[in-house]
Amino acid sequence: MKKVACLLYPNYSLYEITTLTSTLVLHYGVKIDYIASKNQVVVSEDGLDTLPTKLIDDVNLDDYSCIILPGMIDFKEALYDDRLITFLKTLKNSSLLIAAISSAPLLLAKAGLLEDVCYTGGIWQNFFNYFDFLKIDNFKAHPVTKDKNIVTAIGFAHQEFARVVLEELHLVSDASGFFREKDSYQKSDIIFTLSEIEFAEFKEDFEKNV
Repeated sequence: MKKVACLLYPNYSLYEITTLTSTLVLHYGVKIDYIASKNQVVVSEDGLDTLPTKLIDDVNLDDYSCIILPGMIDFKEALYDDRLITFLKTLKNSSLLIAAISSAPLLLAKAGLLEDVCYTGGIWQNFFNYFDFLKIDNFKAHPVTKDKNIVTAIGFAHQEFARVVLEELHLVSDASGFFREKDSYQKSDIIFTLSEIEFAEFKEDFEKNV
């Protein structure tokens, strides 16, 4: 298969993607390019300084089979990174497998990629009435959702996320042997809502930093 691209942006989550990236590299020898919008150090949410191996402007989509988007606790910088969102918009009619976990589906929604796609993610329910680009109609209370060429997942379901991506890339017909997963999830495991006070604090912090 071709290479895999992993996008980097401030506060990205390592643990949500390393189950997948380590399996791709160690078991299948897949080359991963770590791509950012700027040629500078990107700091993960746990404080790891990371240098991208390629910039968005230099990406040739024909070189890749899949693009991975890690989640973020604080997604403001990524959400308002015009270069990043413009790049994601170029994926609209692409056949690449797009794999976004945790809060990363917010970036796909901002770029218009989820308009007719069922998806899940680590998205507070309050956000659906706050961000005009985020529609609730296609949101599914599942740990992982695959629709068309887009795989989305809750952050804690990083093993299920990795399994689905490996299978969609046709690297293995059944990747369940790689990971241990829960047999089932309740809807309450998937739906998250901030208290009115927490959401008010979020809005105040978000709007003063935009």
